[in-house]
Amino acid sequence: MTSEDERADATAARPAAPLADAVTEALGAAGGLAAGVYLRSTTARLLRLAVLSGLPGPLFRPWWRMHVDRRFPVADAYRLGVRVALPNATETMRRYPQFAAGLPFPFGSLYVPVTAGQATYGVLTVLHPALPDAGEAPAGHDRVVRIARELGSALAGLESGGPAVVWDGEPLCVRPPVARAFEGRVGRFAWDPATGALTADDRCRLLLGCSGA
Repeated sequence: MTSEDERADATAARPAAPLADAVTEALGAAGGLAAGVYLRSTTARLLRLAVLSGLPGPLFRPWWRMHVDRRFPVADAYRLGVRVALPNATETMRRYPQFAAGLPFPFGSLYVPVTAGQATYGVLTVLHPALPDAGEAPAGHDRVVRIARELGSALAGLESGGPAVVWDGEPLCVRPPVARAFEGRVGRFAWDPATGALTADDRCRLLLGCSGA
């Protein structure tokens, strides 16, 4: 490994932990399918996907690098300093047709700039199940915004007295949080095909929302 490679690895290692924590937390808060963070790089006006969770890295290869002047939600969130919420595929196609055309499957998404003071470090993004109502906010929206703000503060702390926080390598893929085991409930029923009579035990009637005999 060359000294240049070692410096690149050391630079990436500095923000890796807070980035991974933020992505994992955002994924859980929004009930998301995947989440990631784009960071500025040493190349002017170029963002790089730094951390990804919930999807294989190669699947997102077309979006590993993002120029801030492109008409994409990540770029708009970074360049304009605003949240971009795309509740479903219809809204995504309406606002960002080029982005929507390349997606592997339909979903909703949220993009929140990661800032601290006057500095913008990147964008926290969450892909979530599509919402039927274009005006509906995704679950955990406010929490994701808070996570982005906390990440910005953490990156500012890393940068204080040290080199600028940037990302120049491939994305770090993080294992998504383990969902709690689903507690199943079972009811039983019997059907007599000769008479058409259907009988059910109390647990089955409860699960079906029925009452009485």
